[in-house]
Amino acid sequence: MRYRLHKLLYGPVGETQSATLERGTTTFPDGLKVHFLRGEFHFTRINQGILVHGEVDTAITAQCTRSLDEFEMPLHITLEDLLFTPSSVPTDDPDRRIGDDGWLDLTETLREEIILAIPINPIHPRFRNISSADLLQELDVADTDWLDIKLSTTDNHPSAHPHLEDNRGDI
Repeated sequence: MRYRLHKLLYGPVGETQSATLERGTTTFPDGLKVHFLRGEFHFTRINQGILVHGEVDTAITAQCTRSLDEFEMPLHITLEDLLFTPSSVPTDDPDRRIGDDGWLDLTETLREEIILAIPINPIHPRFRNISSADLLQELDVADTDWLDIKLSTTDNHPSAHPHLEDNRGDI
């Protein structure tokens, strides 16, 4: 996902350039696989470098935390970042620098934004509007054995547990 921004590097402040992103299934170097990438980027020349603003839609295969089924999870990523030109502010981060040749590689930046957009506990759409209580009611009898907790009335009384003393004492 490289873009040539040579004109913006040497253009006046305020000059803009746009680019679209249309890719099919993409696998990033760390193994992250997305089903597609569709979006648009707007690059604006500012005093210290180039401001990039973009919106990208994609989808990944995720595993539902409620059913453990895999499903396609759509993601919408908004990207806004300041990129430095070769002669501007020094930075050690190569992903935030535009090369001397005017090429910008957004691959790593986009990968990071996709990872940040993935929820910690993905839930399949068919389970999003269902409460946990409703899900528990749908379990088979064999599945609910671990839910049964039977307490007799004597078990709830303090005299049933002589090893637990009332340590209130006098103050």
